[in-house]
Amino acid sequence: MTQPIKPGKRRTPRSPHAKLFGTGDLNPILKCSVIVAHPADEVVGAGCLISKLVDVTVLHITDGAPCDMQDAKAAGFKEREEYAAARKRECISALAMASVPEDRIIDFEVPNHCASNYLAELTKRITTFLQQSGADIVVTHPYEGGHPDHDATAFATHAALRLMKRNGFRPPALFEMALHPSTDSKAKVPEFLPGAERETTTLLLDERAMALKQRMFACFQSQRESLEVSPFGPEKFRQPVAYDFTTPPQEGKLHYESFDWAPRSDEWQSLARQALADLFPRNAAAH
Repeated sequence: MTQPIKPGKRRTPRSPHAKLFGTGDLNPILKCSVIVAHPADEVVGAGCLISKLVDVTVLHITDGAPCDMQDAKAAGFKEREEYAAARKRECISALAMASVPEDRIIDFEVPNHCASNYLAELTKRITTFLQQSGADIVVTHPYEGGHPDHDATAFATHAALRLMKRNGFRPPALFEMALHPSTDSKAKVPEFLPGAERETTTLLLDERAMALKQRMFACFQSQRESLEVSPFGPEKFRQPVAYDFTTPPQEGKLHYESFDWAPRSDEWQSLARQALADLFPRNAAAH
């Protein structure tokens, strides 16, 4: 039953953090968009959080299928498109367990490993997506140097919110989820890059949540090798800082610089500078 508000007192508005992680009833009005680089990223990093929300839209930047066919062949596929289609089907099945219907899953279908080449275009597409979805809260990747597609997704999401504000739209509140590649295995680890001294909200998984996450993981047969060694949780979230995408996210060698298919750190930053100049020509130096 709704309690009356006494004269002279006003109900204190709940913060975006309280709306997303509060212990009260689920808010049917709250709209959340989860923007990730690859199909399955949202399940690994935020699957149980998504299952607790009422109105969720998921946006995949890439189709999860690299052009070099190495991952596709390892998963038993002869064509890149077949591998991409399988990853999409797996994700639809997993998100259905979290009550996210297929029509709330959007795919930009950029080839895996290639998102950094489309930073300005992705920013504009995400801006349109957020304006149409009416999201109150967005969850995405941090800028950490773990995977260039993750960093590209972080760039485009941050820049999209900046474009919205510049064009007179109220941008949604932004949170980032912990999802970093392990340094010694193929595991996807629900942790932030060490050394970032910021407040983190940890979503602990009870027995029921662990069982749900396990069933969701089981949907991704093409990703079995990495998910078998990836922990289910806990899931961790924080609000981001104002990143400078034209400087490295950390000192030393970035994780993705160990791979031949990935750009070097200076190449990635050059792409970011060019995209900022295209998107914000009058003040590209302000990030």
